[in-house]
Amino acid sequence: MRVDRPTVVSHRAAILDAAGRLFRRHGIAAVPVAEVTREAGLTHGAFYGHFASKDALAAESCRTSLEEAAERWAARAERARAFGREPIGALIDAYLTERHRDSPEEGCALAALGPEIARAGAPLADALGAGVAALAVVLEQEIARRDPTMAEPDRTRTALAILATLTGGIVLARACRANPVRSHAALDGAARLARQAVGLTPEPLLP
Repeated sequence: MRVDRPTVVSHRAAILDAAGRLFRRHGIAAVPVAEVTREAGLTHGAFYGHFASKDALAAESCRTSLEEAAERWAARAERARAFGREPIGALIDAYLTERHRDSPEEGCALAALGPEIARAGAPLADALGAGVAALAVVLEQEIARRDPTMAEPDRTRTALAILATLTGGIVLARACRANPVRSHAALDGAARLARQAVGLTPEPLLP
């Protein structure tokens, strides 16, 4: 039976959404295609009408997830500015939370999958690189607004330093989750370092 275009688009989006959540929760290697299609409410055979392989799905899922995250970051920064808050501080505060730590399936693909994807070949590693670039651009633009005199190479280094601190903070907080004090310290320490990178006063996270 021929499937109309809106249904094709809807099925593809459902596969990407299911894959993103499952990959971030369990890791790419641990999730079979059948589990993705079952989570998406589709048959296993339907998968190959949309993606040539699991690697192709993982690459598109990673790229899509991070590029959508970058769009949310830009919107969050704009909302913060509209309400008189410091945009970079708002991004840091929204990222380094216990909810993000405890819900990898709802969070950042870079923190959840970065080490696994970095060991993979193209196109997965390329997709990760594109996603990192999208997130970094948002930070670079906000850094430029904050300090228009900063040279472009310095903006790039600062943006990547903040991004590394954010993702590293979440990874460490998850690794130390059995020790609540140490886990919270990982989030708090990362927040302080990320803020200091752009000259913001460190604000400790709530206990």
